[in-house]
Amino acid sequence: MPTIRAPASRQTATLQVAVKCRPLTDNERRRSRHIIQVIDDKNVAVLDPDISKGYLDLIQNRTKEKRYSFDHVYAPGCSNTDVYKNISPTVLGVVQGLNVTVFAYGSTGSGKTYTMVGSRNDPGLMVLSFRTIFDQIKKDDSSDTFEVSCSYLEVYNEVIYDLLEKSSGHLELREDPEHGIIVAGLRRIKVHSADKILELLNIGNSRRKTESTEANATSSRSHAVLEITVRRKQKGKYGSQVLRGKLALVDLAGSERATETNNFGQKLRDGANINRSLLALANCINALGKQNKKGLAYVPYRNSKLTRILKDGLSGNSRTVMIATISPADDQYHHTTNTLKYADRAKEIKTHVHKNIGTIDNHVEDYQRMIENLQVCLTGKRVNFYSFT
Repeated sequence: MPTIRAPASRQTATLQVAVKCRPLTDNERRRSRHIIQVIDDKNVAVLDPDISKGYLDLIQNRTKEKRYSFDHVYAPGCSNTDVYKNISPTVLGVVQGLNVTVFAYGSTGSGKTYTMVGSRNDPGLMVLSFRTIFDQIKKDDSSDTFEVSCSYLEVYNEVIYDLLEKSSGHLELREDPEHGIIVAGLRRIKVHSADKILELLNIGNSRRKTESTEANATSSRSHAVLEITVRRKQKGKYGSQVLRGKLALVDLAGSERATETNNFGQKLRDGANINRSLLALANCINALGKQNKKGLAYVPYRNSKLTRILKDGLSGNSRTVMIATISPADDQYHHTTNTLKYADRAKEIKTHVHKNIGTIDNHVEDYQRMIENLQVCLTGKRVNFYSFT
């Protein structure tokens, strides 16, 4: 069938960055001090973990206290629903043919998986997002038809697995001229309700690699990407226009130090691979921040499969939200400041967003009839076509 791609206008969008601080755990309350001060809904301060410093040190600027500003800052008592309120307008763009990426970034035990997946009483951003999509589809009163599909993968030790396949083999990344980076052989399942995606999410999470470490009882050992695609068919006089929106929800594994987790053997190797891929992500964030400030800069996407998968979300055709999760414990000071440093640089990243206007599939006879009708409008005479190829 012939393929026509309609022109689409591009808009520049700045990556939206939010910071979410989790509460202290019971163990941390006994041994740690709370060093995160949420000033207001956009500003946060990290207090100096060394409480022995006196007045002279403070006035000579020897304090380690740091302050940051972001699009949104959430105090320890906030819920996932509170975070989602500021993200939902962005997620709604998927139904209109836009790409959206939401990912959580932070150290191990800082609350990334809880923020993305949540619990029964406090559903995470993944659950709230696909509920929003189906609610919007139900409310739509046009004659458009919708088709929703879902995929779920993990990147474990730089190998990609399909979480919706019971015995998934290694999957490879491919560069598609039309759709960008794709995962060859990844299973996509058509879904008709939010409950079905929730079922698939639970199945995928049960197959995801997790281990208990001293830093986190259920530490994620892989990066997981839940992708929801909405195909919207708009019927017109001479065919159908298709809008294709994509929502990528990414739960990253957390960075960790071997001295804190006391890992050894396979756990130690897993942690090294996690840190390597997160370092590649941090290098991409640094390069993209410099690119927007100082001009052209090389962005090392190919240093990790994770960064190749996130390429569109970081600098391509996507509205992107980064949730930086931090711990308020004083012994996590270095992890917290590193996370906030990269989140601060991510504010400089800009993406170029446009609607994904898909193909118009028509038979040759449809095109012939369209041309004949145009000829009649222009000349008042019908033209006979003996052949059309």
